[in-house]
Amino acid sequence: MVMRTAAFLTLLWAAIALPALAEIRNNPGGKELPHDKYIRVVSETDSPVQQIYIKTKDGLYVAAALRKPKGNGPFPVLIHFHGAPGGRGMEQLTGWSRGSTGGPVWERFLKDGYVVVVSDYRAAPRRGMGAPMLADEITYVDDGLAVVDYVRALPYVDKSRITVYGVSLGGNLVAHLIARTTLHAAVLGAPAVMGFLGVRTTPGLAANAPAEERRWKNATIDEELARTNIQSIQTPVLILVGTADGLIHVDRMLHDRMAQAGKSVRMEIYENGYHDFCIGPQGHAGRKEPLLDATLDALEKTLAFARDAK
Repeated sequence: MVMRTAAFLTLLWAAIALPALAEIRNNPGGKELPHDKYIRVVSETDSPVQQIYIKTKDGLYVAAALRKPKGNGPFPVLIHFHGAPGGRGMEQLTGWSRGSTGGPVWERFLKDGYVVVVSDYRAAPRRGMGAPMLADEITYVDDGLAVVDYVRALPYVDKSRITVYGVSLGGNLVAHLIARTTLHAAVLGAPAVMGFLGVRTTPGLAANAPAEERRWKNATIDEELARTNIQSIQTPVLILVGTADGLIHVDRMLHDRMAQAGKSVRMEIYENGYHDFCIGPQGHAGRKEPLLDATLDALEKTLAFARDAK
């Protein structure tokens, strides 16, 4: 009887504790807004762009654009990893860092007193998006670790308040990264975590379903790989995704597996949000990427999360 009571109390504690660690929130959105006022809002006289090249594990150099607030710090940090492909180059990184495209995220963090680092990384392995990392290979995840180590060593950085933000493939990079090192917070914007979870696509939807939905809705994952990758994560995670993004199905699987493992994770879902709506206009040729009301709401939630994460 005592053992049964103890077991019941353990289950009751888990049921009470889990919502505090994991939560999915649904948000309205989809209204397009002008983005002109978000172009280059921080003077480069006050915060010039520093173009840096960081040595990686195998001796290659990865480009990054860094801006810091005035003063000596110590400042919190946002390190941003863009979506695929890797190898965007310094010109693109610098443009994002300056807010040249109207995406509000990078300069907003800068205005809020963060050092902002916009980092590149090498191309992903050619085995496919869902292929796991090999134990002996050096990948874009190692590039991310090199950037984190470089930033940690800067004299004006608060080493205890480093937030990493990965979008799309950059989200897969960040998921692997926080499985290898613990940071203050991690934000995953529509993360393409197929490699992290070992996602396999399966047929089964109607032929007239949207392409991304056909691709991911019935996907399965490598449960053992996902468990192994997730178990070492100690960093609080915020996931941002829109309902117009087929990756929402993959991202739900990530959230649910993290929640089941007792990790600190929250997922914010935005109605009508496109794949990387959370960043807004990025200047990609041939793509419609408007600034949405959801973009600005997600940004406010991201700032609060980075500030308050524990």
